[in-house]
Amino acid sequence: MRSNVLTVMKKECRRIFSDKNLFFTTVLLPGLIMFVMYWFMGNVFGDLFSVEEDYIYQIHAVNMPNSITGLLSDMDIHDISYAQVAEVKQRIAYRETDLLIIFPADFDERVAVFDTQTATYPAPNIEIWHNFTRTESNEANNIVTAILNNYHHELTHRFTINKPTEDTPCGGFNLATEADMFGMIIGIIVPMLFILMIFTGAQALAPESIAGEKERGTLGSILVTPARRRDIALGKILGISVFALMSGVVSMFGALFGMPSMMGMGYGSNIFEFYTIADILLLLLVTLSTTLVFVSVLSLLSAYAKSVKEATGYSMPIMIVVMLVALGGMFFGGVPDEIRFFLIPVLNSSLSIAAIFSFDVNVLNIIAAVATNLIIATLITFLIARLFNSERIVFDKAN
Repeated sequence: MRSNVLTVMKKECRRIFSDKNLFFTTVLLPGLIMFVMYWFMGNVFGDLFSVEEDYIYQIHAVNMPNSITGLLSDMDIHDISYAQVAEVKQRIAYRETDLLIIFPADFDERVAVFDTQTATYPAPNIEIWHNFTRTESNEANNIVTAILNNYHHELTHRFTINKPTEDTPCGGFNLATEADMFGMIIGIIVPMLFILMIFTGAQALAPESIAGEKERGTLGSILVTPARRRDIALGKILGISVFALMSGVVSMFGALFGMPSMMGMGYGSNIFEFYTIADILLLLLVTLSTTLVFVSVLSLLSAYAKSVKEATGYSMPIMIVVMLVALGGMFFGGVPDEIRFFLIPVLNSSLSIAAIFSFDVNVLNIIAAVATNLIIATLITFLIARLFNSERIVFDKAN
């Protein structure tokens, strides 16, 4: 009995080790994917939330005292009046500048005479206004707050920083809106996951579309029908795309309705408080065009493969490339305005999805992305139709 087990085990091991594609996709590829993903994400997130070393923070200050000026000498300080506060707050909210610091009038004099033991009035309070969704603003806030906290301890707590009031409760000095916070977080997370879900839906169906017909011996009989090869290729791609698109749409609405709950807004929060019908329609167009690209590429691989197993093996490296390119959008630290980035397959879809989710939509760029995807899918469809004229492709199947 033991010899029979060993014989069968050796046979299976020989089969796996002799099949290079199977060995690579089942043994080596999972570890490679994990390494590349973690390495790439570690570098991307490190760059995403860091500021260039030579960046000069833009600080606006009201009543800047002499005692603080020296502490913030490495920053570009703009003295403004109370009349300009509303304008600067708006610029911070729009992520156009970094920080606003409001000091009480005669700050140094008031701090000098303030006695924490006997005072019957509040200590002078410093307000620091920032925008958490702008990396430079958030980092400037961290640096200035740390410097002022050290000075605060040196002066034995003779002033306060961002003391909550009825008008400005705890956390109220962050000028980012709820929509900004929502868009920033899901604009980072969702594009890669969303594209991966679309690809997975296409991957589950496309490898079998042509390679499966080869294995069953039915592809040749289909091609001898009066139907044109182009129509057969297009029919296969569109047929698979219907189901892959359904998977993508379900993923889309799952993300839309699940994210508010994940961010603590409560189950059933109205997503349309953040996104309009136009946003949803643009997202559907991007989903459709991305699905067609993935299905056409995987169908092309299926046409070259001798079997479904081989076609599936070919699709795994493509999945790595898709994930890396989808993550590549994070390098921009936001959605770029240049249209050229929206002409690159997969990256254009990632950037378009990020733009929609983070409320930074440029309709022209998204149209360019959708048009690019449709053109690529059409060209690949014609290429598959040409391949159907090759007997080697049609009848080349695993023995």
